Amino acid sequence: MHLFERKIRGDYGRKKMSDLVKIIIRQTEILFKNLNAQIERCNLDAEIDGIQNARYLFHAIHSLDKWFINPETFCEPDKTVTGGIPAELSVIDSKRKGFTQANGTHISREQLLQYAISVEKKIQGYLLTLTDEKLVERAQDNGKFTRLELILGQFRHLMWHLGVSSAVTFMHDQTWPEYFGLD
Repeated sequence: MHLFERKIRGDYGRKKMSDLVKIIIRQTEILFKNLNAQIERCNLDAEIDGIQNARYLFHAIHSLDKWFINPETFCEPDKTVTGGIPAELSVIDSKRKGFTQANGTHISREQLLQYAISVEKKIQGYLLTLTDEKLVERAQDNGKFTRLELILGQFRHLMWHLGVSSAVTFMHDQTWPEYFGLD
């Protein structure tokens, strides 16, 4: 039984978990299952617009790290958290501030998995603090987005990148990475 399932079924001395939060927790588990499957099976060296697929996946993980909880209070993680991948490689659009071409840079599956696991644990802990009422509150006083908007935005953003990664992998290797649906 997964950590979330134990927390959902037994309430560990806390008040009963909200129904919407339970749904978000279950769907977040599937989201990370898809991310991990992609990292494990995709073609990391295949290029998209001149940038390796591995860097696009790093961008997606970094975005989860920054935007899922509260971008206003986000601090760049230490390289020990990202597996040594420099934060500036999260910028994948040459028109955006901070973009570095970084030709010849190699990002490994191990580095991506290490960072993804770290972000998943961080998000799991955060989700366990939420209530249905907190979902409609702004992530920060005078912030632009509610907690639910940030969560849904990251679901959409990550699945877009996983779709691109799957397509690029198929174009190079004629294989589709595994995909997990609602359950």
